[in-house]
Amino acid sequence: MDNRVPGGDAYLEALAERLRSEGWHARVIPSAGEAGLVRVVNPSAPPLNDDITVGPDRAGLWWFRWSFGVRIAHVDNLDIATARIIRVLGCPGR
Repeated sequence: MDNRVPGGDAYLEALAERLRSEGWHARVIPSAGEAGLVRVVNPSAPPLNDDITVGPDRAGLWWFRWSFGVRIAHVDNLDIATARIIRVLGCPGR
């Protein structure tokens, strides 16, 4: 599957900025020739972390994805992506 996308890193930068605004550690790690990834770390529990990527589905729509490939949200839905990442990597009961 071709992961090159014009502006792919821009989607990742936007996601990282949104996560940082919520108090999370997030940084974009670029990759030559492909969209990079966002390394997300729960500031309250660093072992709760993941690398978020972007990639297309079969119809050519681009999605944020967990490191294991499951879709999180469409790249244009930063609010949904941020909320899902925080919910999954968050600390229950805090």
